Formats: sequence, structure tokens, C-alpha cells
Amino acid sequence: MTVDMQAEGFRAEDGLLTVTFIMLCHDSAERVIARASRLLEEDPTCKLIVHFDRKSPISKYRTILKALGNHPRCYVMDKDRVRCGWGTWGLVEAPLRAIRYAFKAGFASDYFYLISEFCCPVQPLIALRQHLTMHAGREFIESRDSSWIKGGIREDRYLYRHYLDKRKHPKLHRWMYRLQKKLGMKRKLPTDMEVRFGSQWWCLSIETVHRIITNERIKALFRRSWIPDECFFQTSVYSFVDKFELLRKGLTHYEFDEKGIPQEMSLNMWQTRQYSAQKFFLRKVMEY
Repeated sequence: MTVDMQAEGFRAEDGLLTVTFIMLCHDSAERVIARASRLLEEDPTCKLIVHFDRKSPISKYRTILKALGNHPRCYVMDKDRVRCGWGTWGLVEAPLRAIRYAFKAGFASDYFYLISEFCCPVQPLIALRQHLTMHAGREFIESRDSSWIKGGIREDRYLYRHYLDKRKHPKLHRWMYRLQKKLGMKRKLPTDMEVRFGSQWWCLSIETVHRIITNERIKALFRRSWIPDECFFQTSVYSFVDKFELLRKGLTHYEFDEKGIPQEMSLNMWQTRQYSAQKFFLRKVMEY
């Protein structure tokens, strides 16, 4: 897996940095197609990799593939799709596989931006590219201590092994966790690693994502953790990147309730409230 990652390697003719979007999807084929079509039409320099959850209906996947599969700047993942249960490793493995494909197939860009079908642009995509060009080399990802977590277990997310999908097997998941605590099966962290947390919706430079996919050490620690999408990438970036280059905030606006449940948003809410001008996507938007 090789790629030229020189600083000017992926700049477009307009002189701005370029973006590869990775879109995680599981729900509405129509929403996925609408979101993807908008990205590809509005930004003629972007590339898009779509991952549709393997456990979602195959009929929806085929609809997406038929609509987007022949677009030269869009790849709809096929045999490399994974099952993405909430809180499980699949939500990390899916973007990792998308990144690997990008390097292998010429879909790499200056930045990789992870979104979902529920992430809607709230600024022109050229404004995003201008922002990235202005802050070239910076990493846009939340990377905070465990106080970021709104509810439930914190350090025990990674200090004990979580093998099951909690939503499918809640009682067995809880029993296995408590049994490990009773037997003293707490894992030891490497002394040089500090676990960090934050939103899974990030925008990272090509150099950093390349380091992430080639580092097996951090992957081994988090593969059996609980909700790894909120700590794997965050810890990886914090470990790899000079703290000056880590802005510790993402470019996607989201809101949680007091229990840490994502709140549904709308474009009307965005237009009528004052939000940061440095946010370029809004989540969780159902409309399309």
C-alpha cells in the first residue's frame, strides 16, 4: 500500500486541498443517494466511498449500487462491507476498510472526512476546502478525556472486553462485563498511551489516516472495547499527532441529550440559531 503523500500531491486546479468523504449508511437508500449526489455534484474534486451496513436489507443496497455504482468518483463498497452494530467494532472497521480501499484504488485525497447519511452540508463544500487549505496539516477531531462521556461506563469501555452487541444481547453483555470485574480481568494499558474520547465524525489528513491503518498496536487494544468509534480514532490521533496540529474539535455539529443520545436536528434549526461558522455539516438530519 503506497501513495504519494506530498503536501501538494492532491491539490486541485483551483489550488485548494481535496476531500475524500466516507459515508456510513444503514437506513434509507433514497437519503443515501440524495446525500451522495449532492456531494458529487457540488464538489467536482471530491471522492466518495459509501459503506452500507451489511446487516441492512440487500434490496436497499442494490438500489444504492444501481444509482451510484457507475459514478467515476464514487465507490459503493461491496464484499468489503461489514456489520455495524451500535457500540461495536464494525463502526471502526468500516471506515478503516474504506481508507484502505482509497489508498489502493486511487481514491485518496488531502483529507478524509467521515460522515453518515444523516450528516447534511450547511455550508458550500468549497468553503470546507478553503478552510482545510487555510489550516493544512491540522487534524479536526474531538480528542478529550473521559469526562466527555455523558452517561454509562467510562474507562471500563476499554479496560474490559466487550464481545457482544449490547442492543441484541443486553443481559448477556451485562453478565459478561460483571463477570470480568468479579474475576479481576481488567486489562492494563500501555504506559505511553492516553485514551481519548469524542465524536466519531472527524476530518483527518492523509498522513494521519495512513498511520492509523498501519498501526496494529492501538487496533488490538480497542477491537474488543465498547463503543470504540468514540475512542479508537481519537486515541490514535492523540498518540500520533503533535498537539499543535490537533484542533480537538470536529467540523460536524451535533448535539447529545443528558444521556448521550444523538438529537435529531433540522436545517431550519441551523438557519434560525447561531452556530459556529467553522462547522460544515449538521447531524442528525433526517430530511433530504
